[in-house]
Amino acid sequence: MSKKRTLLMIKKVSEHELLNPLGPSDRSLLGLLFFLKRKKFDYLIITKRRILYIIRNKVIKNVPYNYNLKINFNSVKNRLEFYNYKQKKEYIELNDFRITLNEIQQIKNALN
Repeated sequence: MSKKRTLLMIKKVSEHELLNPLGPSDRSLLGLLFFLKRKKFDYLIITKRRILYIIRNKVIKNVPYNYNLKINFNSVKNRLEFYNYKQKKEYIELNDFRITLNEIQQIKNALN
């Protein structure tokens, strides 16, 4: 993805990985390799044409939107609000993303 067209990119380790860091065989090299292989990430990427929302390495939403109309972040409901190309309002719920206060500021700054 081009840096010029990317408005926002947030990457974080998935919640499941935070709860189970290594597993039962954490003392062996094999256990470490298994951990690194199964490590999963969450992403929120907003470009000038689409919004990409990935949880545990699975694409949840990959939607184009109308860049001429503003994207809003509703911090009370934890969701992005935007219009698609048919001028229909859509939402992306970000509850699984576990947004921190710092990330809320990043999102708001990128969208303004």
